[in-house]
Amino acid sequence: MKEVYQKSLFFTLIFIASLFVSEQLYAQVTYSANAKKSEKQKTQNTRQSSTMGSNQFKQSWRLSAGFGPSLFFGDTKQYQYYPVMNYESEWKFGGSLLLERNISPVFSLRGQALYSNLAGTRRVWKKYFNSELIEFNFNTAINLNNLIAGYNANRPWNINIVVGVGLLNFNTTVYELGTDKVLAKRGFGNGSGIDGRTLEGIIMGGLGIDYQLNSNWSLRLETANRALNTDLLDNYAGGFKYDIYNHTSLGLSYTFRSSGRNIKMVPEAEPGLLIVDPDQQAPVTPDKTNTQTESFNRVIDVLELSPEKKVEPKTETPKIIEEEITEVPQYNVPAKDAIEYRVQIRARYGRQISVQELARSYNFSASEIQENTFNGYYIYTVGSFSNYDQAAQRRNTIRATNGVYDAFVVAFRNGIRLSKLP
Repeated sequence: MKEVYQKSLFFTLIFIASLFVSEQLYAQVTYSANAKKSEKQKTQNTRQSSTMGSNQFKQSWRLSAGFGPSLFFGDTKQYQYYPVMNYESEWKFGGSLLLERNISPVFSLRGQALYSNLAGTRRVWKKYFNSELIEFNFNTAINLNNLIAGYNANRPWNINIVVGVGLLNFNTTVYELGTDKVLAKRGFGNGSGIDGRTLEGIIMGGLGIDYQLNSNWSLRLETANRALNTDLLDNYAGGFKYDIYNHTSLGLSYTFRSSGRNIKMVPEAEPGLLIVDPDQQAPVTPDKTNTQTESFNRVIDVLELSPEKKVEPKTETPKIIEEEITEVPQYNVPAKDAIEYRVQIRARYGRQISVQELARSYNFSASEIQENTFNGYYIYTVGSFSNYDQAAQRRNTIRATNGVYDAFVVAFRNGIRLSKLP
């Protein structure tokens, strides 16, 4: 028993070390990619976040449930690679629950509980066995799409590499083929696992595919091999030193939305991201506080006359009005074409999203969500405003009350989405 825990600890340390090295490698790759992307943005004078829409990474929890076959690969097996289906079938099934936390666009930490049956047949030996398994493992999923191509929240599918360690509790019964006579048992109160099951350490590795159904639900297909720290899962020692079994599951995953409290919101006019055209150097929307202060100061300047002189309203009032009228136009220059401001709440590349689904998810009325296309994306916006300030106020309300924490302001001219704010 001591040897089992020593090996499990050894595997765990190797796993943690490999995760650290992989995280450092990802950081270097991401830094280089971001540097190249920054240079490209400077050259093109574009704002990538406006094009991509809701593409901000957010940490979240995900719960998955799956069901599928468990197949044995060891000594008591009729054929090496595929299972028999008659004369004591080797097809057995099990279910699992998996809790996951994504810590970066590439890495997720996961804990899994699995309950399954397992079987193997060897006709030349006139033997077959059945096992009942309870497994707990800790693993990580490495998102290959984000590692290679960069993070994209609107990507509908992702491929993951799964590696981890765990503990297996099992009861095994060996039967005589044809008579079903019990020949041997392992576990059943004689082991150190749950309810006396035999306890062994495992190391696992496999692949998974996730397909996004909507903002919360996704379909998951995952397969992984487990190598045991024993050759006695089938109660027979011989051949390869470690028994192996595979579990493949198909199931559903639900992503819990982040509260958004720890998400830093970046304004649309962040320095370095928004490039102003040469003919638009004058501010479109003035600082209201400064404007009011300047107007107030101008009025005081007009009224500050010598004490010997009495100010007559007839002569001074037109002067004040004239001052105000001459200052206002510099902030309200009429636009050549009508600009419409909206708040973008979602985008998906190449595929439409149900407006009714968005309305239910974010607590909007379906009639107020507009769908447009932009650079291959289907984009979804709310509201219609003639100036940026009104749109920004609606954006803040949507972030606070509707839960769209990365909503942002976009501009349209004649119904066409602009690549940057005017």
